Amino acid sequence: MGKLFFYSDQVVESPGNRRLDEKLLAGMNTDNVKVGYIPSTEDKEKTFFRSKADYYQKYGIQDILFFDLYSEFNPLIIEDLLNCDIIHLSAGNPIEFRKAIKHRNMEKVLIDYFNNGGTIVGVSGGAVQLGRTTTLFQMFTGDIDENSEALQLVDFEFLPHYNRWNEDYKRDVLDYVKTTGTTVYAGNDGDGIIVDNDKIEMIGDIVVISEQV
Repeated sequence: MGKLFFYSDQVVESPGNRRLDEKLLAGMNTDNVKVGYIPSTEDKEKTFFRSKADYYQKYGIQDILFFDLYSEFNPLIIEDLLNCDIIHLSAGNPIEFRKAIKHRNMEKVLIDYFNNGGTIVGVSGGAVQLGRTTTLFQMFTGDIDENSEALQLVDFEFLPHYNRWNEDYKRDVLDYVKTTGTTVYAGNDGDGIIVDNDKIEMIGDIVVISEQV
């Protein structure tokens, strides 16, 4: 198996994000690193892509592949994506992102990439894709869909931006955990999690919400 990096957000000014970045790029020659960027939404003007390309370029990474799930989807470059050192799942609406991944039949591609040793970075809604489901966000929006399974690369759910949620929603999350037996790792902005060979390393003040809470 590979490595998973869960970012609540990803801004270079954040000390926590820099710690995650350092661990992500440790041992890599960034001049030779290739990142495959998968947007969570349509990005025809490449606005979000350019912003994230600028982020990685601060670390010396120049080779960044734009792999679209929307109008520019090109299955002929899936092999190029699989040859990337890092696959980046962008921030955005986790429910719509999940639908796009499923629509393009990319679940098996991403799961196989991880199982073959690949490194996946997920930011906010992108990080949610690595967990069990998108149910927490369906609860918030009211957009309930029984088919909420995410990639299930780990046996927990990730809740980004924990510092932004109100207390009513946090109580709903706790009720969900107690009802389903699910474990939720909640990160404030600037926090994150690294999963490597089933070992979980928490960066920042991660709140672990489980039945024992």
